[in-house]
Amino acid sequence: MKNETVNILPIGGQAENGKSMYCVEVGQKIFIIDAGYRFPDLDKLGVDIVIPSFDYLISRKEDIAAIIITHAHDDAMAALPYLLNAIPGIPVYAPSLTADLIEQMVERFERHRRVDLKLAIKRIKRNGYAIIEGTRVEFFPVTHSIPGAIGVAIDTPQGYIVYGGEFIIDFGAPDGFKADLQKMMEIGKKGVLVLMAESSYARKSGYTSPKHKLTDKIEGLFEEATGRIIITSYAQNVFRTKEIIELTKKYHRRIVFYGRDKYDKTNSILRFSQNMREPVISVPERNLGKKENLGNARKDRNYVVLLSGAPHNIYNDILDVVDGGDDLLKIREGDTFILASPVLPGTEKIANKCFNDLYKTDAKVAILKNKQLFSMHASEEDLKVLIQFFKPKYYLPIKGEYQNFVANAAVARSMNIRDDHIIILDNGERVGFEKGKLNANREVIEVEDVMVDGAGIGDVGDKVIDDRIQLSNDGIVVVGVTIDKNTKEIISQTDCQTRGFVYLKDSAHVIKHVIELCEQAVGKLKDHPDTDVQEIRNAMRDASMRYITKETGKKPVFIGVIIEV
Repeated sequence: MKNETVNILPIGGQAENGKSMYCVEVGQKIFIIDAGYRFPDLDKLGVDIVIPSFDYLISRKEDIAAIIITHAHDDAMAALPYLLNAIPGIPVYAPSLTADLIEQMVERFERHRRVDLKLAIKRIKRNGYAIIEGTRVEFFPVTHSIPGAIGVAIDTPQGYIVYGGEFIIDFGAPDGFKADLQKMMEIGKKGVLVLMAESSYARKSGYTSPKHKLTDKIEGLFEEATGRIIITSYAQNVFRTKEIIELTKKYHRRIVFYGRDKYDKTNSILRFSQNMREPVISVPERNLGKKENLGNARKDRNYVVLLSGAPHNIYNDILDVVDGGDDLLKIREGDTFILASPVLPGTEKIANKCFNDLYKTDAKVAILKNKQLFSMHASEEDLKVLIQFFKPKYYLPIKGEYQNFVANAAVARSMNIRDDHIIILDNGERVGFEKGKLNANREVIEVEDVMVDGAGIGDVGDKVIDDRIQLSNDGIVVVGVTIDKNTKEIISQTDCQTRGFVYLKDSAHVIKHVIELCEQAVGKLKDHPDTDVQEIRNAMRDASMRYITKETGKKPVFIGVIIEV
């Protein structure tokens, strides 16, 4: 129907890095694009990951037509098991390699959580299409750091809604990474209502290519190396893994894949490649080294050791190697150690320690900085090409911080898209289109972050985080008082235990006075036995905290315990 309303609602991914999840609503049908997580901010102590809130989707679960996963990075697909746990059985559309990684991820989640997510995976061709509940959805290949990445174009009565995914323009990309620019132009000719384009690199001028390529930055090191080469790379960046393999072959070396997690993207794709007719990455037998030969100078001298891992784990793995804590891999004289895993937000402190400790070893050290080695995201000229191909009526910057949205909007203006046709949204802001025009009003839907802590999903709130921060800064004080159940008299020595608070030998007087204050508070029960015990606990805490703060300047977590016997 020509007048069918089209809505766009970001549930995650706006004004943040990661946690991508976008809803395109055509009439009553909801198409979910991507379902990722992000890592927590540094002050979210103990939190493992942050996922989007699914409350809105749960309230409209009958209207969900499909989930489409554009690529196999954690920020695009790793919240999928949590979504399927909340709403099982939703059809999931993904290219073949991404589908393989989804199946592996879901199987692990089901095994660990002992649940059945009823995964219904629909494998699609990267440059194909699917008819989903009567709506035609086109897919087009894009170039990203993991093979099999796609963009999505949903055909609505008002024109296509195009989700560009994460991409760069690289005309020399290898098979598995190549974009289909012709298909993008064909979709553009049919009429695009909205183009949703990533923003994280919008402030960078020029094209991202060839600044994303590793080969020209490290080939000289391969030429000069007389001993082993140890190189670090993020497991999710399979493009760089392929470059390292090609250099290994060129210089007649043998490669050992030393990622500690057998389920990381590099290890998983290597495993899947064994059963593919045309594998994206493969290594000839003559170029494969054996892990058990590491440490034997006669056998591993020409090895390339690829130390891969997740962004928040890889530097811990490097430190283990540097400190001699790794069972097999020990740094020795003659090694060349290349860090091709640029520092990411939140890893600065441990990365700096790695750099300093590496320089203390006998290895030749080369560190590639962020300015030297770009991630595979769209810079200014890449975005201009996308706009030129699709010629959208409206432009919606997605994926990135707010400052990146402003820069992306400036790119759109330079391509003659008017200000009133550029839409900047926050998570939870829903915009609608009718008869090809943007509605003036926006609806705001509450979509708070959900913190995952171990097996707990959403049960860690701000109060718990505040307590953890308080514990980490000033420790804890626990005072236990035992009283007679009938007389309410204190019948044993009051015990005070502390952790992370003060050095007891130097602060015995503080502990002694805290005990006295707590005993005074509990003593009131003897004269007023009907007083609520919780009220006495609060009095213990208030009196103790006033004294502790005045005496030490600290604000520890205080727990008062009254035991009646």
